[in-house]
Amino acid sequence: MTRLPDPELSRAVLIGASRFEHLHDLPAVRNNVADLAAILTATTGTGLKHCAVLLDEPDIAAIGARLADAAQRAKDLLLVYYAGHGLVDSRGELHLAMPSTHPSRPAWSSLPFARLREALADAGADNRVLILDCCFSGHAVTEFMSSGADVVAEQLSVSGTYTLTATPANRAATAPVGAVHTSFTGELITLLAKGVPDGNPLLTLGEIYRQLLRVFTARGLPRPQQSSTRTTDLLALSVNRALHPDEPDAAALRYAELVADRTRTLGPEHPSTLKAREQHAHWVGRTGDAAEAALLHAALLADRTRIARKPRRA
Repeated sequence: MTRLPDPELSRAVLIGASRFEHLHDLPAVRNNVADLAAILTATTGTGLKHCAVLLDEPDIAAIGARLADAAQRAKDLLLVYYAGHGLVDSRGELHLAMPSTHPSRPAWSSLPFARLREALADAGADNRVLILDCCFSGHAVTEFMSSGADVVAEQLSVSGTYTLTATPANRAATAPVGAVHTSFTGELITLLAKGVPDGNPLLTLGEIYRQLLRVFTARGLPRPQQSSTRTTDLLALSVNRALHPDEPDAAALRYAELVADRTRTLGPEHPSTLKAREQHAHWVGRTGDAAEAALLHAALLADRTRIARKPRRA
């Protein structure tokens, strides 16, 4: 079922590396973590009560301690985000750069992705979400889903994990000089802040990926990657801001009009009409009229069941 995470039983850890001794700086990363944290903790966003921000933290042990604490406390959602440089060593393993990371010695001066994967595997959360905005971050998808995966991968596939990365495994992420955000996180923040016109009431991880893929494909930029198990992609990160979530009465009226229009132009059994009815029922519930919303949902379910049982024409 599509829903937002439980704000009390969820944890987010945002890791950003913007200043480096041996790599070029990424000043936009500072805005990445600050603005993403604001959305994740806003009542009109994800609404999380617990969101740790680690910006330019030089101590990898301190990062590990914060990750372990979040993994232990999260029961519904554990979200981990990293923005910075991604480095691949001679064995093809991904490392996440820290301020003191040396490009010729990533294994000794960075956060190995394998450690991050272990933290996710040890988490007690029902849903685990990893978002990587760095070069070669597609390696994360490969490692989670590789045929050589062992108990760790099995735990993730059973418990549910969703991985969203800025690039394929063989591409560099983009961070335009002078831009407020990096390209990937900038589009993610814009999407969460503005929403999707004529979309669903909640922005799920699956919908977020599809929107990001559309934008980056159209621009000819490295395309984001995803992997998911079970129904984690149905978990939402925000209400759909394009639908005026702060004004449920106006939204309910708008969708009532949309239902009438689509019924007239497309017919009562058209998928777009049924979708509009679902959104109308949702916003009626948000106005506080639970009884009417229940009746609308029940009628919609009955019609969908009847339509699904109708014999198809050859």
